[in-house]
Amino acid sequence: MADKAFLSGINDYKTIGDLRGCINDTHSLRRLLIDEFGFADDHIRVRTNEEVIKSELKKGWKWLLKDSAPGDRLIFHFSGHGSQTVDRDLEEEPDRADELLCLYGMDWHDSKTYLLDDELRDWTTQIPDGVSVTFLLDCCHSGTGTRMIEPNLLRAVETDFRSSASLSIDDVALMRAYPRASVRSISTLNAASHVGAHPSTSDEIDEETVLARYAPPPPSVQLRINRARSRSSFSELLEATRSRGVDESMNHVLWSGCRDDQTSADAFINGDFHGAFTYYFCDTVRRLGTAASSARTVQSLRQTLADERFSQVPQLEPSNTDGPIFSHLAESGSGPGTQPPGDADTVPTADQWQSLLATLQQIASALASGARIGAIGARESGRSLVYCHGICQHDPGYSDPWWHSLSPHLNLATRQALAADRHEVLWSEHVTRVDRAIIEAADPVEQQKIAMSLQEILQERVTREVDAQIVERGQVRGRGDMQGPIEARALEPEGAVPRAALGIPGLDCVDDFVKYLTIDFIRRAVISEFTDVIRPLLRRGDSVEVISHSWGTVVAFEAMRSLERMGLPGRVHNWFTVGSALAISFVTRRLRPDDGRKPTVVDNWINLDARGDAVGGSLQATGMQVDHEYLRLRPVGCADFFGLVSPACAHSSYFVPANTAVNRDIFSQWIEQS
Repeated sequence: MADKAFLSGINDYKTIGDLRGCINDTHSLRRLLIDEFGFADDHIRVRTNEEVIKSELKKGWKWLLKDSAPGDRLIFHFSGHGSQTVDRDLEEEPDRADELLCLYGMDWHDSKTYLLDDELRDWTTQIPDGVSVTFLLDCCHSGTGTRMIEPNLLRAVETDFRSSASLSIDDVALMRAYPRASVRSISTLNAASHVGAHPSTSDEIDEETVLARYAPPPPSVQLRINRARSRSSFSELLEATRSRGVDESMNHVLWSGCRDDQTSADAFINGDFHGAFTYYFCDTVRRLGTAASSARTVQSLRQTLADERFSQVPQLEPSNTDGPIFSHLAESGSGPGTQPPGDADTVPTADQWQSLLATLQQIASALASGARIGAIGARESGRSLVYCHGICQHDPGYSDPWWHSLSPHLNLATRQALAADRHEVLWSEHVTRVDRAIIEAADPVEQQKIAMSLQEILQERVTREVDAQIVERGQVRGRGDMQGPIEARALEPEGAVPRAALGIPGLDCVDDFVKYLTIDFIRRAVISEFTDVIRPLLRRGDSVEVISHSWGTVVAFEAMRSLERMGLPGRVHNWFTVGSALAISFVTRRLRPDDGRKPTVVDNWINLDARGDAVGGSLQATGMQVDHEYLRLRPVGCADFFGLVSPACAHSSYFVPANTAVNRDIFSQWIEQS
C-alpha cells in the first residue's frame, strides 16, 4: 500500500487578505495522518505560501496518482481563501458562478492564479479504479468544490460572516501598529463569526478576531456574475435544483469546511490560529477513532462547531458515505441518492425554517406569475418608487424636487407608472421629537461619546476631502494643455482655506443619528417607518426602485435586511445609496446585522459619491456587498470657494435638475433596465 498526501496552506497572500491558521492546518493534518492512519512521513508533501501556485498543485496531483494501485489512500488538502467568478460555461452552475481556490498570487483576471471547481472535477476523471481519494478543502464556498454535487439553492438565502479585500477608513492606525501585517492582512480584519467583532484598533487584532476565508470578487467580476444570473430564467434554476443529488460517477470523497454558500472561519483555537474546520476535523477523528464511520464523524463535527458558536456547516460528499475516514468510496452506505445522514438527523433551527419558508414563498409566487427569483432581476407588472431621506428635519414632499429632476429622463411608460406609485419614507420626527423620558433612559455617557466620535470623524473626512481637492487643483493647474499623466509638483499656497469651504453635512443633526444608534425604541420606530412603506409594495409583488440618501441609507439597509425572512414576492429592482453614511467604518460596525451583505430582496445595489462629499464614498472599502459604484462624480450646482467645493453642497448635489450625470445616466439607465 502506498498511502500519500499532498497538503497546502497559504497564510501570506501576495495580492489579497492574509490569513493566520492555514499553515498550522497542514501541520495538524500531517500529524493526524502519521499518528492515526500510519502514513509514512516521506509520503506526505507540504506546500505553503508562495509555493502554493497552480503548477505546483498540478505536480502534487500527478505525484499522488503516480504508481497508485487499488487499495491506496490518497489525500489532497487545501487551506486558504475561497471565492467565486462567473461560470465560464454560463449554464453548468445553477447560481451562474464558479467556485474557486485562491492561490498565492490571486488575480480574478488571470486563470493561472486560481483553481476552479471545474478543474478539480476534471482531475477526478484521472483517478484509477479502486484508489481511494479524499479531498479536504478548508476555505469559503468549498461545498461542492469538486463539482460532483449541485449546490442546494434552497439554502442560498442563508449567509455567514464575510471579509473585505479593501481598506476601511480607519485602517491607517492598524498599519502603524502592525507594520508587518501589510495592507492585505489589515483589510480582511473586518469579518467576524462567533465573536461578531469588526476590528478597528490594534487592540482588537488579537486572539478574539475571526477572519473569513473568503476573498470577495472585485466589482467588475461580481457585475459579470450578476449579469449572467439575469440572463437565467427561473425555470432553468428550478430545473437545476430538481436535478440536485449525488453524481453516480463520483469516484472520490470530499470533506469541505462549509456549504457552497457559506464562509469558513480562521480563528484562535486552543492557543494558536487554525482553520475551524481542519482543527475540529482532526480533533473529532482522534476522539472517535479511525474506525468511526464518516457519517458519525461529520455529525459530531457539525455539532462541535455549533457548540463552539461557528455558523459554518461542514459537508461530506457523497452524503451517503458511511465507511471509515479515508476509506474507499465502495465502502459507502446504500448508494447514490440516499438522504444525507447529517441532514436527516439534524432538527432545523427556527432561522433555517424561516429561510426555507421565505424561499418556498418566493418559488410559489414565481411559479404563479412566471417571474424570476432572487438576484435574477424580477420585474413584476407593478412598478413603484420609494425615497428615503437623511438626518435633519424633513417634511412631507421633500422628495418632490428629487422626482422632478429624475422624471424627465424616464420613458413615458416608466414615468407614468412611478409617478402613480411614488412614496417617501418620513422618519426624522422619531429623532427630532423624542419624549424626554426615552432619552433619559439611554446612557448619556455613551451618547456623548458616540456624538463626539461622529463629529470628529466627519471633521477629519472633510479635511481629507479638502486636502484631496487642493492636490487635484494644483495638478490640473500644473498640467495645462499637456497630454499624458499628471506629474507631482510643488503647490503655491493661496492662504488659509475659508471656513465656508469646510461646511460639514448634517453636523448640527449628528445628535439625531446618535439617538438612532443608542436607543433601541427609536431605532425600531425609524425602521418601521421604512418597512411600513415598502412592505405592502413587496407583498403585492411590485418591482420597487429605492433611492436613499446620506444617513437614510443606514435606515434602508437595516430595514430591508429585516424583511428578508418574510418571503415577500416583490423585489427591489434597484437600491441606490447616494452620499451614503455606509462609507463610514464607525457606522458600519454598528449596523444590525453588521456583515455588510446585500439584502436578499435587492437585485442591484448601486452606490453614488460626489467629489467633495465628506459623508459618502466607496462602500466596497467598508466591506459592503455593493454591486456597482460611481465615485467622485462632479458636484453639479456647487459654487467654488477659491477653487474648492463645499462638502455640504456636494452632499446635496445629486438631486439638482442640472445633474444629468446622476439623474439621466445613472438613475434612469438602471431603472429602465429589465
